[in-house]
Amino acid sequence: MEKEKKVIKKVKRSVKGITLIALVVTIIVLLILAGVAINLTIGTNGIFTRAGNAVDRYEIASLEEQDELNKASNFIDQYMNGEKEDEEVKVEGVKVPKGFYYVGGTKADGIVISDSKEDENKYKAQTDAGNSQIPGDGLVGNQFVWIPVENIEEFIRYPSYYNGSEQDITKYSEPSREYSYQNEVEEYNKMKTSVEENKGFYVARYEAGKENIEGEERVVCKKGANVWTNIKWGNSMKDIGTDGAVAKSQGMYTDKSKYDITSTLIYGVQWDAIMAWIDPSYKTSSCKEDSFVRNSTVKGNYSNADSSDDLDISGLSDNYRVNNIYDLAGNVYEWTMEAFLTNRSTRGGSNSFDGSSCPASHRSSYSPGFDDDDDIGFRVALYL
Repeated sequence: MEKEKKVIKKVKRSVKGITLIALVVTIIVLLILAGVAINLTIGTNGIFTRAGNAVDRYEIASLEEQDELNKASNFIDQYMNGEKEDEEVKVEGVKVPKGFYYVGGTKADGIVISDSKEDENKYKAQTDAGNSQIPGDGLVGNQFVWIPVENIEEFIRYPSYYNGSEQDITKYSEPSREYSYQNEVEEYNKMKTSVEENKGFYVARYEAGKENIEGEERVVCKKGANVWTNIKWGNSMKDIGTDGAVAKSQGMYTDKSKYDITSTLIYGVQWDAIMAWIDPSYKTSSCKEDSFVRNSTVKGNYSNADSSDDLDISGLSDNYRVNNIYDLAGNVYEWTMEAFLTNRSTRGGSNSFDGSSCPASHRSSYSPGFDDDDDIGFRVALYL
């Protein structure tokens, strides 16, 4: 009996020990579960964190959605108000700049563009190669013609013609070797880079005309305009000033929200590119005697022309149009960016001379501040 009592006591102690261990294990398990629950709730990837991230993502998505709705609303408003921005237009791979419209013509004979929507596609039907001479009548905007330059290595200045013979151009330079203004070299390089990348540039279809617009004298490039003469190149070789041919040309298209081009007074190298486009023999100094660039008598308003008294009007005759460009020969000399020692170069002939002595390619030069001659005007060029 005594032995049985001892066994019972031992069993009771054993049971108490097992109960205590179970309690401890239970507490540990609960602590682990609690830790997991806390981590799931407030940890890096916890419920609260995930919930917060979801809220953030929702807010971002809402903002993006609202932005798209605003764009759509603006698009509709612009469309309804006739302000829809035109998509990029290309003609034979040639970009029509923002703010301009294709009028007609081909790459071979002269793609014509205008800054007036009224002129859009007006002569679109005239696109047959060799037969795309676009008339200037009926067009209201400023017009420009594409000059292709497929090989930048050939975008150089070439010897011009005077009295049927080549002119020595060794003393001419572009940019000016010694007397350049502050940004002249930078502007030249920018223009050349654009010509290389886009394989060409635009040139004004007409000599620069002058119109009074909102009380200010501004450049126009359209038929029948009063040619802007008696205008200086600039104040000096190193100062273009604000009222000379350079400044007026550069100020023609400055609103980059409307236009994605740069306007400039035509460069000498651009003038030579036009000559080479009209007659490729110009590049090898092998132009025939009757070549337009060597003898422009019948293609320009010269002293022996019947209409010589009307030199102040641009595009006076369709007979003076070559590759859709008017008055490259005759009418007035045209300032360029090219330099001749301490002077600036002019190109083409004037009403005071004949087309054999001063053809379209002809070079001359004047002091940059000279503004007392109604035989001197200028022409604008554009690059993308």
